Amino acid sequence: MRFLYLFSLLTLSSGAMLTPISVHAQTIAPVSQQLSNRANDVLRLLQGEAIERQVFDENFRNAVPPEQFRSIVQQVVTQNGPALEIASINARNANSASLKVRFAKSIGTMNIDLENAAPHRISGLLLTSFEADANSLADVLAAIDKLPGRQGLQIQRLDRMDQPALAALDPNGRYAIASTFKLYILAELDRAVRAGERRWSDVVRLGPKSHPTGISQNWPDDSPVTLHTLATLMISISDNSATDTLIKVIGQDGLGKIVADVGHHNPADLRPFLMTRQASALKMPVHQSRRETYFAANPASREGLLASMDSALTLSSIDPRILTNKPNFIAKLEWFASPADVVRLLAYLHRNASTETKDILTINPGIGAAAAQKWNYFGYKGGSEPGVLSYSFLLRSKSGIDYAVSVNWNNEQQSLQESELLALTTRMVNLLAEQ
Repeated sequence: MRFLYLFSLLTLSSGAMLTPISVHAQTIAPVSQQLSNRANDVLRLLQGEAIERQVFDENFRNAVPPEQFRSIVQQVVTQNGPALEIASINARNANSASLKVRFAKSIGTMNIDLENAAPHRISGLLLTSFEADANSLADVLAAIDKLPGRQGLQIQRLDRMDQPALAALDPNGRYAIASTFKLYILAELDRAVRAGERRWSDVVRLGPKSHPTGISQNWPDDSPVTLHTLATLMISISDNSATDTLIKVIGQDGLGKIVADVGHHNPADLRPFLMTRQASALKMPVHQSRRETYFAANPASREGLLASMDSALTLSSIDPRILTNKPNFIAKLEWFASPADVVRLLAYLHRNASTETKDILTINPGIGAAAAQKWNYFGYKGGSEPGVLSYSFLLRSKSGIDYAVSVNWNNEQQSLQESELLALTTRMVNLLAEQ
């Protein structure tokens, strides 16, 4: 096992380091002396001490040279503040443990593995997640509410849909939801399979191709692929080509009907149901006149207009640099729903979805396996683009309580720091698991 930093949206800048302090560890299980010593070494490393050659074994240093390790630490500290203490050590055995590391802004979870023989140097170090250092759901919501831009959130017990939400921020606001829209496609596909109109094993031809994320854009054109494979790619890795293929297979009428049936407050917000390729191409400068024509059209005529434009909205006309640079027409060229809309969609899936669909939702836990393990069921779909973040969860607690959670953050002026919302959302989901 090697040190892997899992959050890729960091910016590189300098950050202050504290001088080393003693470990004040809350021991969750009996901890060997070597684990206690090496946990202290981890803290010293995170605080900037250049002790990699003494602390890591040779294999680790070959895989992650000290200079590279220090660069990773700098990124961690830039985003989360200086490392303050080891908050807890949860030992799996004498040479393996999970550490909770308290930073100024959050708490990180790290898995540590040591050599079996003395001097028990560190052979593996894996940073798995961050969560905000907050004591209650109210604290988390207050912190989310302070983020720059607009925030919408709803936590709903699914056995109390007729009662007020457990927690909410602007639950009826209109938000761009990025790839969370793919849950509507999954819901309609699942309905069609349950109704006998389709089978998961039905084979269709891949296409039209879209830009990454995903892998199927690299597959041969018109590859034969099952509906189950397309749905799995769409949800687990947000594969855009798989998504656009399913949109083509299902059609606008089927998608429009499911959007209305699951309770979207304004189904016109998702009609026409844009393919990812179409939405991205219309944001390009080369399509400015088409974009303006599309914006000027009334909702009733946009579907035909989009169909007439489709052949010009080619994959080759999309410049990925424009898509990843800054927020780009996120109030007009996106997929829109309120947190309450998404909760109603998740409630529909909870009530009706097949085992296959519910299994697909568990493949990628999004905020990390450690959080998912606190639940009996953990379904997730997220979405992001510059200026847009959206997290959706369908959950069942260890005590058998079912929840739907929708978290959204929009900012038309600037790109978002995903690590901030991710840490807060992780803490929120962990606190919810304890209720």
